[in-house]
Amino acid sequence: MPDHTHQDLTTLILTHDIEEQCSVITGWLKQHYHLDVVGIFLKDPLTNQAHFFSQGVPVNMAPKFEGLLAGVNQSDEMGHEILFFSQNGEALDMFASQDPLESTEPVGMAIPLQARDRSIGTLALYADADVFDDLKNKPQGPPFVPLVSSLLENAFSHELKDNKIRMLNLYQTVSSSLAYIVDLQELLTTITGIVTSELLCEESSVLLYDEGTNEFEFFTAFGETGMELVSKRFPADRGIAGRALREMKTQVVNDVQSDPDFYGTIDKDHDFQTKRIISAPLTSGEEKVGVINAINKIDNKNFDKEDDQVLSAIADEVALAVKNARLFEFVVDSYCKIRQGINSCKGCKRPLKSWTPCVRQLEIS
Repeated sequence: MPDHTHQDLTTLILTHDIEEQCSVITGWLKQHYHLDVVGIFLKDPLTNQAHFFSQGVPVNMAPKFEGLLAGVNQSDEMGHEILFFSQNGEALDMFASQDPLESTEPVGMAIPLQARDRSIGTLALYADADVFDDLKNKPQGPPFVPLVSSLLENAFSHELKDNKIRMLNLYQTVSSSLAYIVDLQELLTTITGIVTSELLCEESSVLLYDEGTNEFEFFTAFGETGMELVSKRFPADRGIAGRALREMKTQVVNDVQSDPDFYGTIDKDHDFQTKRIISAPLTSGEEKVGVINAINKIDNKNFDKEDDQVLSAIADEVALAVKNARLFEFVVDSYCKIRQGINSCKGCKRPLKSWTPCVRQLEIS
């Protein structure tokens, strides 16, 4: 194994971001082992999403290279053995490791990456045939494979830890808002702002469910279009939001136009295009309170499992806040009627954002 500098090792060990770590590893392997192409296909244990990183892959071959690694990674039959592949025109042909390597043309190796008795992905190396002379006959693969697996597992662990810290900070932020903001409209506007920032999306909104009319009402929103929709209503049995409340399960849809439940009337009326949405139900026990939505991830990225977890956690806090506000409203309303008498009470309209008795009651107290 070639010598590498102390700086190389320090960079490899101290890099914790998955994407950055893959970049460092691929660059290090290319430099020290004279490889033409290095690719890493990973399955994130946190989000279950697949990630592909490479250096040196020609643009026209990149999709085929990624597809080949995805196929290896998903195949139970081939998932635990080293395979070789070679370029055949614009295709990549794969063959088993026991087949002889007689070609002088460039060849590649697809090597499983293991950590803690589980598969984390596949490492692919591609170079001239003579470069593989010292690597191809080793049954456990090249000697650096355990190091690469360990570094990537370490990066995943740090990412998981960072995510837990992020969730804790988010929970503290939302909890602080619940404790110090007494006006429900202001509170939920603040929370939709937090959602937009945390999920890096264009718009977010809170829709409250009116059981009497079976409608959603836009109670508050963050974003230019959402602000226009405040107080607007639409049937609660329509749309992805309706499905979220009906099934009492968060809906993550990254192609709303192909979703049969998508309610396009709002987009049409407000010259807006919903591309992706997460809709989390607001429930308290079996009571349906409403939904909270996050719309259109910035840079056309997809919402993922982590976004689902964040919005679902926030939804629990929002549902509790709304339920408490409704309970408080009922208590205040009953108090006013008892003090003034049902016949003399004028039935003041106090929206949920009001946390105080009506003006008349304050004047006579």
